[in-house]
Amino acid sequence: MKSYLNLVPISAKVHKRQNRMTILCIIISVLLVTTIFSGADMMIRTESIFLQKKHGSWHIQLENPPKEAADKIIRRPDVTAVGWSEKFNDDAELPYYIGEKKAVLCGTDETYMTRLTDGLEEGSFPQKDNEILLSSNAKIALHAQIGESITLRTPAGDTDFIVYGFGSDEKEYYQGQTYLVAVYMTRNAFTGIMEQNGIKNNPFCYIQYQDAGKAEKSMSDLQEQYQLPKESISENTAVMGIAGKSKNTSIMSFYGIAAVLFVLVLSAGVLMISSSMNSNVAQRTKFFGMMRCIGASRSQIIRFVRLEALSWCKTAVPVGMVLGTAVSWVLCAILHYGIGGEFSVMPVFALSPVGLISGAVVGVVTVLLAARSPAKRAAKVSPMAAVSGNGETKPSVKHAVKSGFGKIEWTLGVHHAIASKRNWLMMTASFSLSIILFLCFFVGIDFAGQLLPSFRSWQPDISLNGYANSLVLDRQLSDEISQIPGVSHVFGSSYINKVPVTSSREGIENINLVSYTDYLLDGSKDRVVQGDISTIYGDSNCVMIIRNKDNPMKVGDTIRIGENEMKITCAVSDGLYPSEMGVICSQETFDRLMGEQNYNLICIQLGTDATEKTVQKISDLTQDDVIFTDNRQSNQEIKATYLATRFIGYGFLAVVAIITLFNIINSISMSVTARIKQYGAMRAVGMDGNQLTGMIAAEAFTYAVSGLIVGCVIGLLLSDFLHVRLLTHFFGIPWEFPVVLLGVIIVFILVSAAAAVYAPVKRLRNMVVTETINEL
Repeated sequence: MKSYLNLVPISAKVHKRQNRMTILCIIISVLLVTTIFSGADMMIRTESIFLQKKHGSWHIQLENPPKEAADKIIRRPDVTAVGWSEKFNDDAELPYYIGEKKAVLCGTDETYMTRLTDGLEEGSFPQKDNEILLSSNAKIALHAQIGESITLRTPAGDTDFIVYGFGSDEKEYYQGQTYLVAVYMTRNAFTGIMEQNGIKNNPFCYIQYQDAGKAEKSMSDLQEQYQLPKESISENTAVMGIAGKSKNTSIMSFYGIAAVLFVLVLSAGVLMISSSMNSNVAQRTKFFGMMRCIGASRSQIIRFVRLEALSWCKTAVPVGMVLGTAVSWVLCAILHYGIGGEFSVMPVFALSPVGLISGAVVGVVTVLLAARSPAKRAAKVSPMAAVSGNGETKPSVKHAVKSGFGKIEWTLGVHHAIASKRNWLMMTASFSLSIILFLCFFVGIDFAGQLLPSFRSWQPDISLNGYANSLVLDRQLSDEISQIPGVSHVFGSSYINKVPVTSSREGIENINLVSYTDYLLDGSKDRVVQGDISTIYGDSNCVMIIRNKDNPMKVGDTIRIGENEMKITCAVSDGLYPSEMGVICSQETFDRLMGEQNYNLICIQLGTDATEKTVQKISDLTQDDVIFTDNRQSNQEIKATYLATRFIGYGFLAVVAIITLFNIINSISMSVTARIKQYGAMRAVGMDGNQLTGMIAAEAFTYAVSGLIVGCVIGLLLSDFLHVRLLTHFFGIPWEFPVVLLGVIIVFILVSAAAAVYAPVKRLRNMVVTETINEL
């Protein structure tokens, strides 16, 4: 033997059974990290594809840049593509028509439409000035076909074009829309029409770089080099954000959450492995004492323990990486085939270099961090301990353990738990970390639910909206639509903005008044955050508000509309319209206050028997001044996203629960094994099996109770903080003490602690006294 380190493989063979638990802990840590980072990598790839399809693949937008600057930008080596586009009448307020529908005019080039936005869906991009590309909704709204002639009507005159293809750079906006159509033409044709109508328009230059990092660096360079106004340069937040290069604070906050998740996962791994290694070292203090006897220094003992820990990685890390990759494949397959939507493009059986490298690196780093405390503990073992045969490391005892209240075995169990302050602290931290994760993750899941509107019971599949919220929808129209086969529910709403009022709250001079039918009020019951919604029904003097940061009004305030004094008696978290200065009343109350008015919004929910003919019949009932919107696909995508969020969130919580359970069982088992000679001595002097069970149970429940106290206190504080920042701030939902969730957590921890007692007690009961005393 040339070095003490040569004992590492020999020790591994001798202590194979004791090392098995530690290796399993390392495998679980690596599996968890590999799964999370592989899954995150696949999610980022999927989201990148989805966002590029939705928002385009360009990085920077320049408004009306000088021609000299544009020419130089095109020649930059880090620029891969430059496209141009400009729009006019995108709010459809001016009398520009294509056929019989209002038109949004777009002057663009082939690079922008085909490469930067992937907007071409059918046909080809126009090559001549008399050719156009129409948004695909023109096939329904105008029954347009490729090759046919169509007329663009403007105040300066009519121009005939040939339809050359279909597509759009804003597919979701025009999809299912029959109110207006986008018309894409060459830049020369667009400039000519603008000049004919005496309009000056600003073109936008869209730049795609080799990567988002180079785009980020060039933004300030372009502004300084070409003296461009700061407001003329903007980024594609979606594409830059997914690459981690966005300056948008809301986007960057998600990376902060990811960093917190990384720290929590690393901490959980360190605590679990360190706890196992501490117990492992505690069982072999005599061995380390013998090494000190034959000349090993403290630094050599530390190196020995660290090298031994790294030797476990040779097996544990590859196994954890393989299992983590397999688990991530299963998760990706569930998202791809089970949930679909935007996840239908998710890679299933792709290897993630990020996940594999993260699993390996974090696994090794976690082991090294976890080995520090056990290594120092092993180095402190005295050679005299090995010579005297007293191999266990014990704290100095100045007096006997006081029995206090209860049975002596309970007192001894509690004493065993708190005798080593370091081990007690570590076990408490392990328990509490799991509880904190549980409490905080449920806030995130609730936040996701509020962000996604498709889970509102009244979320429409199709909506008819008067242009600029004008009251143009006859109430009888909702009755006609309800008679169409395939229609499940129809409800309408009237909206009048800037209604003059006198309010009990200073600074409020006008409000936006919204009417809700009984069906809408019924659907809002699960969104009530304060007050009583039953007071709003019928003709009453009670109204409700949407409670969040945009609405200064509070429950209990009064407002006077004309001669009618109304009291705010209820608040909900969201509604049909933006919440700023919004006041909601029943349809009967609205008619009394404002007189009987038409609807400006009719919402339709379709049944399972609805077909495209159902949608077409609804569309045929709309007039030119009504915006028809088909929300079915977007609702499905939102539902898929929400289901994926819940699946991932609950999946992670399940992993945390499994790790917690495993860590509790492992820690109690290792603690018992480390004191097995003490238990043998106790049995030798007359302690029976029931007393042993009580002592070990007391130790386990001491860890559980201390972990519950610390975890619940910190977890509730963090839960309150996150809830206020995310839910109360944005949706007005007040934080409530999570009685049910806390009860579930307490039951889970106590049941886990009880389960942890079973295996070591059974092992002790089955061992004879002499075998227990002679156990090394």
